[in-house]
Amino acid sequence: MAAQVWAPNEAAVGQICKLLSDFQSPTADQAQVWQQLEAARHVPDFNNYLSFVFSKGESLPSEVRNAAGLLLKNNLKQQYATTTEDFRSYIKGDLLHVLSHPDRSLRHTAGSIVSTVAAAGGLRAWPELVMWLGHSLGSGEAATLDGALDALYKITEDSVDQINVKIEGPTWGTPQAVSSLLVPPLLALLPHPSAPARRGALAVLNLMLPSMPDGLVDNMEAFAQGLFSLATDGDSGVRKQVVAGMVGLLPIRPDLLMPQFHQVIEYMLAMHADGDEGVALESAEFWVAFCDADNVEPELLRPFLPRLIPLLLDKMVFEEFDEEVQEAEAEEEAAATGAADADKDVRPTHVGAGASRGGGGGEAEGDDEDGDDEPERRWNLRKCSAMGLDHISNVFNDEILPVLMPVVEARLADADWRKRESAILALGAVSEGCHMGLAPYLPQITSMLIPRLEDPRPMVRVISCWALGRYTQWVLLPPDAPEPPPGSRLPPLAPANVALFERALGSVLARVADRNRHVQQSACSALAVMEEHAGVATRGEVLRSQVPAILDTVAAALRVYSRRTLRALLDVLSTLAGVVGPALGEPAVAQRFMPQLFERWQHQGVAAPESAPIMEALTSLAVAFRDRFEPYAKPVFDAAVGVVGIMQEAKAAQAAGQPPPQGIKYEADTYMAAMDLLAGLADALRAGAEPLIAASRLVAALPEACRDEAVDVRQSGFALLGDVARACPSHLLPGLPQWVSLCLSQLDAPALTEAAMPAANNAAWALGELLLRSPPEAVAPHAERVSASLHYVLSGAVRVTHGLRENAAITLGRVAAQAPAALAPHAGHFLAPWLGSLRAVRDDVEKEDAFRGVVRLVPLNVEAGWAAFPQLAAAFASWRHIADASLRNDMAGLLHSFKQAYSSSGQWQQMEQRLEPALMARLRELYGM
Repeated sequence: MAAQVWAPNEAAVGQICKLLSDFQSPTADQAQVWQQLEAARHVPDFNNYLSFVFSKGESLPSEVRNAAGLLLKNNLKQQYATTTEDFRSYIKGDLLHVLSHPDRSLRHTAGSIVSTVAAAGGLRAWPELVMWLGHSLGSGEAATLDGALDALYKITEDSVDQINVKIEGPTWGTPQAVSSLLVPPLLALLPHPSAPARRGALAVLNLMLPSMPDGLVDNMEAFAQGLFSLATDGDSGVRKQVVAGMVGLLPIRPDLLMPQFHQVIEYMLAMHADGDEGVALESAEFWVAFCDADNVEPELLRPFLPRLIPLLLDKMVFEEFDEEVQEAEAEEEAAATGAADADKDVRPTHVGAGASRGGGGGEAEGDDEDGDDEPERRWNLRKCSAMGLDHISNVFNDEILPVLMPVVEARLADADWRKRESAILALGAVSEGCHMGLAPYLPQITSMLIPRLEDPRPMVRVISCWALGRYTQWVLLPPDAPEPPPGSRLPPLAPANVALFERALGSVLARVADRNRHVQQSACSALAVMEEHAGVATRGEVLRSQVPAILDTVAAALRVYSRRTLRALLDVLSTLAGVVGPALGEPAVAQRFMPQLFERWQHQGVAAPESAPIMEALTSLAVAFRDRFEPYAKPVFDAAVGVVGIMQEAKAAQAAGQPPPQGIKYEADTYMAAMDLLAGLADALRAGAEPLIAASRLVAALPEACRDEAVDVRQSGFALLGDVARACPSHLLPGLPQWVSLCLSQLDAPALTEAAMPAANNAAWALGELLLRSPPEAVAPHAERVSASLHYVLSGAVRVTHGLRENAAITLGRVAAQAPAALAPHAGHFLAPWLGSLRAVRDDVEKEDAFRGVVRLVPLNVEAGWAAFPQLAAAFASWRHIADASLRNDMAGLLHSFKQAYSSSGQWQQMEQRLEPALMARLRELYGM
């Protein structure tokens, strides 16, 4: 029987069109419409209807069709894996039709959906798209060519790995790489008469460049020649892509630029001065790339420094109508008149993930109002030129000062505040690279910067805070001072340096209380940098007397800072906690700021998105305070568990298309921040966390977090599981089979993707922490299954991170220590790769745990131990110092038992000859062999 072809119901199409139209209407109840659309997502063929409306609704307004397309794209991101193959085919056919539509907005929406499908299903499953792209890149139809270039750009940007997969097609015998099919027609477009075509083709090729797919590798000379041929193109967009291509070539194939490198630098100097800021900005990236390239001789740039340095300085001056300047000046005026932005005018924050994670778990609905989006949104020629100067100073060091300093000195005295600001920016940029040459002038530079913190122009105050923070490290650790050996007593800081540091710190603290948000953020960042330098240079000693002033300033700012600047302020607190440690938890000290921190958390709402930075700061404080956090533990713990529960309820409601029960939307970052805070509390309190965990629903909530589809959430969930296991395993032992299964689910072949490695790493660690504290009889039933999964990780069958390999090796050792008899029959399968991985583990208590497993397991399967003896010997020799004398004796005993057992047959002597003399010498030194 032939497969049934899907056909739309006319009435359903009408309903969906009305919903989409209402959603565009400002008078409609959009929340209600959105709920209806969310509910419709669960109808199996809803995406087909959206595809039908998008591709075939020629009588509909383009706004309605685009709304259908964007909703389809978002649905497919989440649902493609569960979409049936016939529905996928229907949608794919519709999309190819729209990619060449006369309406540009529809074409580009189709390109976005195509990219989503390519990312979810792969190009190997859609050879028709690749063939269409290859054909359309040679099309004479402008709309078709534009649609092809737009779709290919988005696919390359979102899924560059797909550009090199091999696909089968009807016109070639063997599978071909997608890049091999598409790069030649892209190169053929470089001399195209249409500037958008030239620009689009170059943009796609530049996106491919870092990953070097086969099709580009085979045509690199043609690509480079194409860049040179377009260097003087009349279209600024094309020139921008030419510059970007040369910047991309520099670290990958500099040999293609070397024959004309003198002309390339001259070209970049000209483009840096180009009237189009986009072109100039791309060329400014060249100097950074040049300095970072390992395979390019710095000497090539030296003759151009007298021209390049002044050019960089010229481009470091604020433009007259710079957006950042206008914002800061407007805020200065508003603050002076008492009309500063109210908290209610600030959009909710979409915060970043904690320092231990790689990113957030959702998309912001708007710009991040904490300013986290600003570095990208406001990246401009001024900042890029300053970065270029920074990198050049780190390559050529004091050599650039004779060219640089006359310009800087003249600008510091200039009446134009923009010139003065650029001079301070330049001084800050070279503070690392030119520190030796500037060392004699350090007191003067610092003393010059401090008064600038009072400048009436806010951006001068901003840059002065930043520069002062950079120079503080040389105040604390003079450039000519010898570096003390690790662990040695630090030499006392000269009184003059202490006084200078304290003066600088006090001046920055005053700016933390500035009324301008831009200055507040810069001052907080500078203060955190100064705290870090104090920790490195004096192990925090120089900060001790300043802690009360810092905390009083932070406490006052907690009451008045807007949500825009809160994260920067909390970074000051977290950094200070890391430097000062438990001393920050002394009751009289903590009382200076903890009540204000709790008050701010409660005021914002403990589960509000903007409270995530507060939870991250509390995590740092708990880790620093250790048991001194006890007085604050219960309210913090209960609130964090409450946040976890609220987020889980909100996520379930979101999945069901229902409003959140407590009116708080699901935010992955808030969820993770709460779990990280609970993990920090468990780590800090250890056994003291037991009554808190016992009285909460935390253990019941953990499985859901560990099953979450978002890798960042799972990473936090397994970190929390491991810390709970270390603090009070008794609450986890009744569900041991469940926890083992959850951890192992992250270590199976399908789950070990590159993106999922952090979650897998934490799962392997958590499993080891739990099994180490479980009774041997409880571990034994799981030992074989656990060893099989860990062996897979260690075997090299899949590429894993160093951290995951190390944690897998330690966990396997802990299982072996607990249940050696259960593992002994299988030791021959995993012993060699396991021992090989243990060599790379640093000496600590975790390594001791792992080697206890070795010395308990190997005697139960001596034959497997002898087969892996070279790896065993190398692992035993990897120790520098074994703190546990009992373990050292056990290891020595195991080695001697092998020598005794295999000497009479001559096998021991043969083994000694196989091993490196240095290895045998190390075994004799450590174990008396």
